[in-house]
Amino acid sequence: MNLSQFLFHTKLQNVWIREPHISVYIRRSVRFIGDKSIPCLDIGSVEVDENFQGQGVFTTFLERFECEAKQLNRAVFIESILTHRFQKYLASQGYTPVPGTSDLAPNMYKFPA
Repeated sequence: MNLSQFLFHTKLQNVWIREPHISVYIRRSVRFIGDKSIPCLDIGSVEVDENFQGQGVFTTFLERFECEAKQLNRAVFIESILTHRFQKYLASQGYTPVPGTSDLAPNMYKFPA
């Protein structure tokens, strides 16, 4: 299943999707961020084929994912970010750490622009 198929099936709440060179675990959720209940599209896990890492595969996916979230009026929520490099990249793209999550593997979110 790919991203478009998941978003088309309104009854599915979570799924592993497979697109060229990337597998991503995504879900629809409602998150409590601060004191607000926020509808989100979540990214829970990402696997980029080894030979394609560092070549923009995830960046391209994330750009599409953000566009879809915006059309659905949902924030993007990314769980357990394990590398400092990725945390810095997401911060440069407007993502904010979720208050109260671990500094070692924070969750980050971004509201639709």
